Amino acid sequence: MISEMTAFSKADEIDANRMFYLLNKDNLLARFHIVGEGPLETIKIDEQFTEMPQWISNLGEFIENRRAPKKRENIAKLLEMSGCHTLYGWLSITHALSLIDTYWVKPVDSELTWEKVSLYTHEFNEVVAKTAFEGGIHGYNLSTTSPEYGTDGTFAKCWVRENGIIKLMKRGSTGARNAGLEPFSEFYTSQIARELRLDHVDYDLRKHGSRVCSVCDAFTSENVGYLPFAGIDTRSSTIPRVLSIFEEYGLKQKATDMFIFDAVIFNEDRHKGNFGFLVDNDSNEILDMAPLFDHNIAMLCYAEQDDFDRIDSYLSGKGPCIGGEFVEDARALLYPEMRKKLQSLHGFQFERHPKYNLPEKRLGALERVINRQIEQILE
Repeated sequence: MISEMTAFSKADEIDANRMFYLLNKDNLLARFHIVGEGPLETIKIDEQFTEMPQWISNLGEFIENRRAPKKRENIAKLLEMSGCHTLYGWLSITHALSLIDTYWVKPVDSELTWEKVSLYTHEFNEVVAKTAFEGGIHGYNLSTTSPEYGTDGTFAKCWVRENGIIKLMKRGSTGARNAGLEPFSEFYTSQIARELRLDHVDYDLRKHGSRVCSVCDAFTSENVGYLPFAGIDTRSSTIPRVLSIFEEYGLKQKATDMFIFDAVIFNEDRHKGNFGFLVDNDSNEILDMAPLFDHNIAMLCYAEQDDFDRIDSYLSGKGPCIGGEFVEDARALLYPEMRKKLQSLHGFQFERHPKYNLPEKRLGALERVINRQIEQILE
């Protein structure tokens, strides 16, 4: 390993205040500094101390891509209010922490340890969480580490800890006449995944203020992280390419099941960021396929009643992000065991939530469409 003294000797002229270490827990991986100002800030790697896993081919991009997307509802204002709108500010305040792995950064002169900053073991900032979830200003204690600063996705969401369990709360859309139905899709699709005996994240519903949101447990920990498929494959993906890569890890059948499941639930948003692998955070070994999650843009959540009345025409414009056409793809992928599972779903009905449900008319229409979709796949 290259010594820290050697690393510094090669960077005497670099502003020490803009120099950071990249770590995995307490293991030093690299030293880098920030060049440029404002929107032109970027990362320059000075020294790499150890070999990185194959999916981190560009350390600078890996670090910068850990930021929450500004397009997510409420996040741009949160980043600005907390001083995280610049790359330097974001690194200094958040340490690039995330709940998908155990990588983080710290200034080169910092004595911080993983034990002192881990999001898995420390309480979250409630002010940050509430601001990220609801918008508005709910306090001024924003300059602190929080998982909201490193969470991907476009819908307003926040992390909470309840009885020692880390949970994600996610809102639906706003503004349109039929907005806000996405959380129901999470709840109902997890029932189908359960019936098909697929590894998946279970979703529940709760009310936050006047809005219904979905809630689920985190599937990562200090020991096991999440590697999105995008980290493995940066090319344009097709179903054969996805299956080929999963086959390398003995996981082809699980990926096949995912595409069939997506066809059943009309999932229009299975992209390379919301499926992937479970990874050993210490060894970087791929352990399994990650449980299926993030199905809020499924179950025809934007369809209006008129669309159900002309369902064939409406469905003709729907399809997956990866693949060609739902039914055609599922038929091509179907194998005997999954055929039996789909047959067992004949006459499937959703379990109603004790408090929060879609209108019965819409639920009934969805049940008919889902059952018809299964029948067409089985033909």
